[in-house]
Order: sequence, then structure tokens, then C-alpha cells
Amino acid sequence: MMPMQSIRAFVGIDLDSETREKLHTIQRDRLKIDQFPSVKPVDPCIAHITLSFLGNITSSKLSTITEALSSISYRPFCVTLRGIGVFPSMKRIRVIHVGLSDSEDMKTLHDLIVEALKGMQGPDKKFDPHITLGRVKRNVPTELNMLAATIAPLSTSVVGYLNVSSFQLKRSTLTPNGPIYDTLEEFRL
Repeated sequence: MMPMQSIRAFVGIDLDSETREKLHTIQRDRLKIDQFPSVKPVDPCIAHITLSFLGNITSSKLSTITEALSSISYRPFCVTLRGIGVFPSMKRIRVIHVGLSDSEDMKTLHDLIVEALKGMQGPDKKFDPHITLGRVKRNVPTELNMLAATIAPLSTSVVGYLNVSSFQLKRSTLTPNGPIYDTLEEFRL
């Protein structure tokens, strides 16, 4: 008997090219992310908003998940990309991100997805919608202090607006050069 093939998957929202360009400008001009060797920037071409991480799923479960996501009915909406922030805290930076304000629609869509996939995903973490700009790979205190000082004045700046008219079921393939994301299915709102 052959082992079940599995894929690493998540449900997310792709970004438009204007938003991707704004993220690149923030990384380059506002954060000057290249000055921080311990930070690995996220390529804006693959940046996205994760709505639900599914983990490793078997290919046999894929059609059930696709069918469940197809049943979701919601309307298009717009969110404000506001504030450069970090996870978990400024004293222990691991992730640099752009936050979303006025994201009640985003939270509602997330809740609809969680409900539709009930029993088909792992435990759901607290939903904090964001777009990752970079990940800290090494704890270098002087560098992290400079990074925190760079980020602090950007905590309330408006980055732009994102119109959301669909969400995607994505495959995530981890490689030594970073993840590769493939859209398996797109669901229109």
C-alpha cells in the first residue's frame, strides 16, 4: 500500500501589484531592511494575508476542503493597511508586518472559513490579520534595538488600501531559498 501524498496548505488572500510595490518600498526606503543582516525580508511577490493555516493535508481531503470553501458566500470589501508592527513584541521581535485596520469584514470571512472547515484543520490560533514583511533569523540585541527604533515611528502610518474580491486555497512548498506558493483554487466573493 502506497503512503498518502500530503501537501502543506493554507487559505489566504493574494495582494494586487500596487500593494506589492508599496510593501517593497516600505522594506527598502522606510525600514531599510537590507541594513539588518539578521532579518530575512519576505519577497513582496509572495506576500499575502493568511486566513487559515491548514497544515499538511492529504490529497484525498483536498476535494472536501475545496467543496467546503466553495460553499462560502460573502461580499467583496476593502481594508486599510495601517501600521508597521512586530510579533510578539518590540523587546523580542520575530516577525515584522503591516497591520490591517477596519478589518471586521476580514474577521467575518475568517470565521466563515473556520466554520466551513470545522474538523478539517488543526486548532485555530487567534486571528490577527497582517502581511509579513520580514522574519528575524538571529537575535542580535544591538541590531534589534535599532530595528525597533526604526519601526516605532511607523506604527500608525497608512500604507494603503486593499480591495478583497476573492480568497485562495494555496499550496506551500518549503525550499532552501524560501517558500513557493501555488494557488490550487480561487473563490470569488
